[in-house]
This record gives sequence, structure tokens and C-alpha cells, in this order.
Amino acid sequence: MQRKIRATRESEISKLKKVDEDEKAEERKAEVDKKKKETRDSRLKGMSGEEQRKFLEREREKGNRKQERKMSRKA
Repeated sequence: MQRKIRATRESEISKLKKVDEDEKAEERKAEVDKKKKETRDSRLKGMSGEEQRKFLEREREKGNRKQERKMSRKA
């Protein structure tokens, strides 16, 4: 009986730890994404209109290439 209780307790503790770690990972990822967006926005503000257009076009092309790689991996 004691062994069963201990096993249940340990499994519940491990589940709680995993949930906590997942939440912390999500928070870290959100923070990193926020910083990336801030740096990107600050870079864009410092550019002229033509530079911004080129920058955004390169970003779009980069995203398209990334999507193509994902699609080719799935296929």
C-alpha cells in the first residue's frame, strides 16, 4: 500500500514539475520573441523608405524559403 501511494505521489510531482518547466519555457520564448520584434522595429525605424522596402522583401523571401523547406521535408 505504501509503495503504491509513494509511486502515485512521485508521478504527480513529476507531472507538476513538467507543467511548470513547460510554462517557464513558453515565457522565455515569448520574451525572446518580444526582444527580436523590438530590435527589428528599431532597425526599421532607422531606415529610409527604400531600405525598408528591401528589408521587408528580403524577410518575406526568407520566410518563403523556410516554408518551402518545411514542405519538402513533409513530402
